[in-house]
Amino acid sequence: MPIYEYRCPDCGGASSFYLRTSQSTPPSQCQHCDGENLRRIFSSFAYVKSERDKMSQLDPKYYKMVDQALARAPKDTDPEHHLRKMVPFSQAKETGEPYFKD
Repeated sequence: MPIYEYRCPDCGGASSFYLRTSQSTPPSQCQHCDGENLRRIFSSFAYVKSERDKMSQLDPKYYKMVDQALARAPKDTDPEHHLRKMVPFSQAKETGEPYFKD
């Protein structure tokens, strides 16, 4: 049960109407100016892509651009920088909570 949109060429207003089928009687008057010259327009719609579709449509140069951006970034912005500095709790210099301290 779709919603159809119509535009009035007289006032430029767009209106949405709920119609049971495409063969239902279309509206006869503009909701904005009561004009009788409505024209059906194509509505915008959403299409949800899967994660697989998104990945397959990436620019082939995308990964190269990411690598170049990481190479230009400061060392401490690389996520693996902090992983390389981690040590097991048994080898830590300080004991206590494993959270960052101010």
